[in-house]
Amino acid sequence: MYERVHAAFLALLVQVDPDMHQLVHCQGPLPLPAPCPPFEALVRTVVGQQLSVKAASTISARLTSVCDGQLEPSRIQALSMETLRGTGLSQSKADCVLRVADMAGPDGLHLERLTQTPSSEWRTELLQIKGLGPWSCDMFGMFGLGDLDMFSTGDLGLRNAMVAHLGMGAKEKPAAFELRAGRWKPYRTLASLHLWKSLDNQPK
Repeated sequence: MYERVHAAFLALLVQVDPDMHQLVHCQGPLPLPAPCPPFEALVRTVVGQQLSVKAASTISARLTSVCDGQLEPSRIQALSMETLRGTGLSQSKADCVLRVADMAGPDGLHLERLTQTPSSEWRTELLQIKGLGPWSCDMFGMFGLGDLDMFSTGDLGLRNAMVAHLGMGAKEKPAAFELRAGRWKPYRTLASLHLWKSLDNQPK
């Protein structure tokens, strides 16, 4: 599937952003995020805030283990704060995970129904939860829901990659990065994956 999406994205970039086209063409097709159950995805997003991928994966695995293999709202709610903290979660993240469980409902159906609405609607509700900000919503949309058209202006890695490869100024305002990303609709998630990938080859 991603070869087809990649080809469509390249065809768009030829017309709207030659610099981005060169980057994407050189890197070739990248796997697309695979959607997972919304509650699990949102919890993993909270866990991953300001952590490396490796550290976030370790904590998520511990949390899944204490939930007997199933990240579900009712299982999270049944855990003591001591157990939650024992997985490696900070106090603020543990509190946020519990708030997410309360919002999702015991069976997670409220969150599932919410994510079937336009992104502007589910973002509005999620942003009311303390501990969830715009970046978290962006990552949830990309990696949890598999939305192909998400971009996170607040992600430093994306901005750094745009400066390195697309001629953007390091001191440009966030609105400038948002405007440039607007050229890539409806494939902004795919563009983000390529920008993050480009950082792998940057000098340390």
